[in-house]
Amino acid sequence: MLGSIVFVHGTGVRLDGYAATLASVRKQAAIAKILVPIIPCSWGEPLGITYGGRSLPDGPSEAQLAVEALDLAQWTWLLDDPLAEMDRLAIRDAGVAERTLPSPGVKPEWQKSLGAIESYKPSQDATALLVRAGIDDFWPGAAAIIVKSGIVREAFERSAEAGELPDAIAALARSVVAELHRRATEAMRAGPSADLRGRLCRILVLDWGGGVAGLSTFLTGMFERAGTSLLRRNRGTLNALAAAPIGDVLLYQSRGDQIRAFIREAIEAAPVPVLVVAHSLGGVACVDLLASDKSLAVKGLVTVGSQSPLFHEFGALTGLNEGQELPDAFPPWLNVFDRNDFLSFVGERIFAGRIRDLEVCSGQPFPDSHSAYFANPDLWAEIARFAS
Repeated sequence: MLGSIVFVHGTGVRLDGYAATLASVRKQAAIAKILVPIIPCSWGEPLGITYGGRSLPDGPSEAQLAVEALDLAQWTWLLDDPLAEMDRLAIRDAGVAERTLPSPGVKPEWQKSLGAIESYKPSQDATALLVRAGIDDFWPGAAAIIVKSGIVREAFERSAEAGELPDAIAALARSVVAELHRRATEAMRAGPSADLRGRLCRILVLDWGGGVAGLSTFLTGMFERAGTSLLRRNRGTLNALAAAPIGDVLLYQSRGDQIRAFIREAIEAAPVPVLVVAHSLGGVACVDLLASDKSLAVKGLVTVGSQSPLFHEFGALTGLNEGQELPDAFPPWLNVFDRNDFLSFVGERIFAGRIRDLEVCSGQPFPDSHSAYFANPDLWAEIARFAS
């Protein structure tokens, strides 16, 4: 039977955030009928980095922010799915009661335009930009798979019915450039920069007789809404994932002995037998501590969203040399991961026979998935079984 649980937080956590998580931990533990004291071990407040953001450049103006938001949303969609815009244009409501049939023997304008694009060979200006970006060899395959897509034909026809064929031409240029970018990154090359990307799109639109390279009113509203939300989220994510967390990792690598000593004191003061539950970098610190200090009376270790297996694969654990096995005195170890949490890793292939991996699924995207573990009842049910 357990005497207590020592809860060790991860990287970037400070007192306010830890207090909220600790409250959730205590609530879920009680629901799982784990009726022992939860001992806090909040090392981040006294020992974590102090970060005021003075090294960050000043933020952009509101006008720049609006442009950045729109561009970010647009290219986030396109680099994930190069035909995203064409797909939207293909299902647009043209606002006409019925399609206008062309005169016999006369091709509609959209078919002429698309036919010319299908037979297009990059102009001198386009070729120069493709070569400069180092992606000229991807052009034939990228252009063919995008331009000859049935979605593109639908998009051209719907846009022509709406009297906005240039929208489809501009969107097609962006689709081809996005496919070029995708192929470059798959080949382990850098995709074109934002500047080259924009210039190449403009050249293609001009070569294809589109006349405009911007977003239509039809697409602008969608990207404005998505852009504002995405940019706000990305800016918050950068603050959360790039400042205090990265700083704490660097601090731990240089002065981790202080953090491990803080955790040791919490364990030594806790009612025995002790179960240690540690999140993220806290798990790394606990593995280092328990691998190097065999005197601690710890019944079991639960690491959650932890990088310990990765650190050992890198040879970066302080308590173990690269390839070294865990000491015999190391306690039973349960390692919890979520496939949506890109900061969680599995350990059964690293610490063979000494660790059990447990997958949980929060259903949340990263980075929310990294902090979603402790509200999951399934996790606490498993911890209860592990501790029994």
